[in-house]
Amino acid sequence: MTALTECETRLRKAVDELEECQEAQIFFTQHGTIAEHIGDAEKAFARASSWYDIHLDPALQLNFIRFDRMACHWRIERPKIKLTGEFRIHHLLASLVMDAPPLDWGSTESERQLYSELRVIDDYPGGGTGTFAALRIQPDNPMPEVWYHDFRVGAFKLDLDYCEYLDALTITKGTFGWQYLYADVQLAGIDFIEVATDMKDMLDVFPGLFPEYDYAPLRARLEART
Repeated sequence: MTALTECETRLRKAVDELEECQEAQIFFTQHGTIAEHIGDAEKAFARASSWYDIHLDPALQLNFIRFDRMACHWRIERPKIKLTGEFRIHHLLASLVMDAPPLDWGSTESERQLYSELRVIDDYPGGGTGTFAALRIQPDNPMPEVWYHDFRVGAFKLDLDYCEYLDALTITKGTFGWQYLYADVQLAGIDFIEVATDMKDMLDVFPGLFPEYDYAPLRARLEART
């Protein structure tokens, strides 16, 4: 049996924690199969460079994953609280070979250019149609930007890199809207009222359900945006 990397172990644990949580209703999970053919991190990044002429910063190898697909869609309900979350991720080479997502937002040349450079790393087929997280792949940028697209309001650059995105995913468990904690937005605005409520509820509920994680940085981000 192939040994898991540290990041793979953390992601598997996040799925296990949701499945073991008595309050969580699980709609579906995929625990992920290791795509052994892509090799280790060094080989996979070398292939990205050779095959796709994409030269990624070696620092991104820190959170290397080889899952063909890992996913979970869940809901937690309490009186006056209804939290839903989802994630579906796969290894980086799979994202790089994908076409750019269909353009459903943006009419300027710069917006069209942005969307042509996005490659999806996390999407939500069960409950978040029209939203996804993506890397912005540019030939001269070895550390791709992470963007979050919402079909209602457009795309937002996130204040984290690919490794940090996967780390945050294990803490938030994919709660819908968590990415806005890393975006330059004011959640008090009319477009984000539900997001602000969900983030507050998440930070009220999760410490009791998943106590080993540090939620203080997420609280600080929420306070700065409300």
